[in-house]
Amino acid sequence: MKNLINFELLISIKFFVFISFFILVLFHFFDIYLFELSRSFPGILFSFFKNIIDPLSRILDPLNLIIICLLTLLLNSNVKLIIKNEKKFEIIRSQTDFDIEKVKDLFAYTSLVCRHFVFSLALAGIVCNILKYVFGVSRPKYFFLEGYERINFFNLEHKVSSFPSGHTQAAFSLAVLIIIYSKRYYFVIISFAILMGLSRIFMSMHFPSDIVAGAYLGSLVPIILYNYSFKDKIEKIKKKHDFFFKDLVRLMYWRIFI
Repeated sequence: MKNLINFELLISIKFFVFISFFILVLFHFFDIYLFELSRSFPGILFSFFKNIIDPLSRILDPLNLIIICLLTLLLNSNVKLIIKNEKKFEIIRSQTDFDIEKVKDLFAYTSLVCRHFVFSLALAGIVCNILKYVFGVSRPKYFFLEGYERINFFNLEHKVSSFPSGHTQAAFSLAVLIIIYSKRYYFVIISFAILMGLSRIFMSMHFPSDIVAGAYLGSLVPIILYNYSFKDKIEKIKKKHDFFFKDLVRLMYWRIFI
């Protein structure tokens, strides 16, 4: 993974300075031009983003994923009692062929991943909304049609503020989280996140600088949390056991039905 995506670079001060400078240049010199240029693109592109990408982004709404993760954590909260119950543990053992130590560790692994998802999606979303309030950058609709200034610091009209893009932040948070744990399909995952970001321009909701800022914020939070709160525990379990995603699904399936 390090050879394909340099996570350490993404959280470095140098990259922060670079991306901040890039966003400033976009904001002051290219945002309006690129947004207006996008209006000249073929209608099929607008239809693609409106009818395909935008509905998918709603399905992958962070709140939906947070709820799923919280339910998983709730299911795993009494794993010790299940393991102590000989009949229930025997069902899990017979269906998964895992010994007691592996069962404990895989339940712990699942809980760690879920916590990482919940904290990353929630924290990135909170920071994103705070930044929207602080900078108060107007959405294209309000800037072009309703006479709003491009920047109105500490603007309480949340619906007006567009910087950073919340949808793009969520898309990249989810993309990075999946990449961290799957370690495959980089191109497909990142491409889909980029499409979700671009859709916000074609849906007339954001300027390009909003998208770049949302992508950076969305990528940054999961990586920092992983490095400082989850990496050591995750790697410790992975060194002890060989397992695949299907093993976790099978374990959780039998957890639900016993």
